[in-house]
Amino acid sequence: MKQYNFLKILKFSTMLFLFFLPIALMAEGGTGSSSSVTVIPPRFELYGSPGQSVSDQTIKIVNEQDREATYQIEVADFSAAGEDGGVELHDDQSDFTYSLAKWIRIDEKSVNIGPKKTAFIKFGIDLPKNAEPGGHYASIIVGMGGGAKVVNGASVNPRIASLVLLRVAGTVDEKAHIESFIAPKYSEKTPINLELRIKNRGQNHIKPKGTIVITNILGVKVDEIPLNGENVLPGSIRKMNTEWKHNKLLSGRYTATLVATYGEKNNQPLSASVSFIVFPKYLAGLYSVGIVSAAAVFIKRKKVKKILHNLTK
Repeated sequence: MKQYNFLKILKFSTMLFLFFLPIALMAEGGTGSSSSVTVIPPRFELYGSPGQSVSDQTIKIVNEQDREATYQIEVADFSAAGEDGGVELHDDQSDFTYSLAKWIRIDEKSVNIGPKKTAFIKFGIDLPKNAEPGGHYASIIVGMGGGAKVVNGASVNPRIASLVLLRVAGTVDEKAHIESFIAPKYSEKTPINLELRIKNRGQNHIKPKGTIVITNILGVKVDEIPLNGENVLPGSIRKMNTEWKHNKLLSGRYTATLVATYGEKNNQPLSASVSFIVFPKYLAGLYSVGIVSAAAVFIKRKKVKKILHNLTK
């Protein structure tokens, strides 16, 4: 008996360890954000013509530390990495199709900032006369040295970056298509995540705009929500999640229809639809009880009729 109790205690302790281990690891790993420096804004979206300059752009750098710090300012090209908005830095500017770093000039390469103080760094972009129309991309990196991966213009210690998206005027090919538009096949209630994946096959970054219309099984409009559009860099696929919340009771089959556009003039259409079921479990239980009760009443009536029929013979 003692051995049996010991085994039960050992099993329970092991389960607790396995349950809390991932939580401990996540707490130790941190969030990936910098507590030492803040850069504002996280992203610039600019427009220029070949042979012209885009000047008077300012980056705000805030030293969040309790001591004075020296920060280096670097510039590197970037491209999309993955489908969630991450970026990959490119040190070799000449080999990158959508290079921008070589056109950027910065007033200061380093800056000393006192504790809890702010500094402002100005930069400009000098476009050559033969600048290729379309999108060009670079990242202005602020940090105290060391390598870093940059995601969504947010920081990963020990550096933080502001992304620069430049659109060069001229005739460009704008092409994009929907890779997928999906939703969970069954949900008990909202919110429901509507996942859209768009591939950009053009030469400019695009940011689709539009709405998602929700209709019931009869085609009646239930709701309409704005699309959570994100920038899609050339040659990449971008995932966009739009959440549908509804306060009223839902039960049945619903269809989400995307009605959106993209492009410099915002006149290129995008459309797709997906169907899904929303049905609360308690309603399913009530319906089951109702069906069983109706079946029982039907069987009982049939038996009574049979008995009465036999009595009248």
